[in-house]
Amino acid sequence: MKKKLLVFDLFGDLAHFRKYYSTTSPVTFTIIPPVTVLGILGAILGLEKEENQYLTRLNKAGTMLAVQSLSKVKKIRMGINLVNTKGNIWVPKQRREGARTQIRFEFLKEVAYRLYVTMEDEQLFQKLIRMVKEHKSFYTVSLGLSELLAGFNYIGVKEFTWQEESDHFVDIVSMVPVNSLMEDGIHITSGQRYLKEMVPVRMDHQRIVMDYSEMLIESQGNPLRLKLKGYWKGAEVSIVLV
Repeated sequence: MKKKLLVFDLFGDLAHFRKYYSTTSPVTFTIIPPVTVLGILGAILGLEKEENQYLTRLNKAGTMLAVQSLSKVKKIRMGINLVNTKGNIWVPKQRREGARTQIRFEFLKEVAYRLYVTMEDEQLFQKLIRMVKEHKSFYTVSLGLSELLAGFNYIGVKEFTWQEESDHFVDIVSMVPVNSLMEDGIHITSGQRYLKEMVPVRMDHQRIVMDYSEMLIESQGNPLRLKLKGYWKGAEVSIVLV
């Protein structure tokens, strides 16, 4: 089985992909979640956010993707002044700062990802290729928050071939679902840093998460040496699509 994948880079100075369980002190995922990538694809394609139509369209299109980190994970914290803009604002007299609340946000710093995307809907896929290649987007592309603007660069359209489970270790450049690993399938390499993180992979049109997956990530931007139940092999790299 073979697939054509659009490959492009996404980057920015700061990113914040809020974890679903964080409340008063927003913390970020270590790497951009697949559902956030769908939002970015929707922004590039101009798919409507009203009633989350972009999710409906991309899910129906059979969108699959992989995320490769091109940079080391660096996190910083900053105080952000939030302003209450809903309803009638009542502020106690003793509160000198008024209707503002300062919250410490966790951000990813100097992020860079390589995205691998494919769709069964050929017409929509060709439109995405054209938009990325011409460096166009219908809506502004951002990294989790509207203030955190992102850039993107077209790399190419590459062919990948499906490979069945293997009894030898393979270098995988993307984040990998833990449930796709074979027993004793991680080759621990000196100098690398391994993380496991539960991330949302699929959402329905009501933004209800349909699928979470525990992902294996190398936080220094290095490939993972793994034994897998299956993966996609390209001319230069191998990845796992989700």
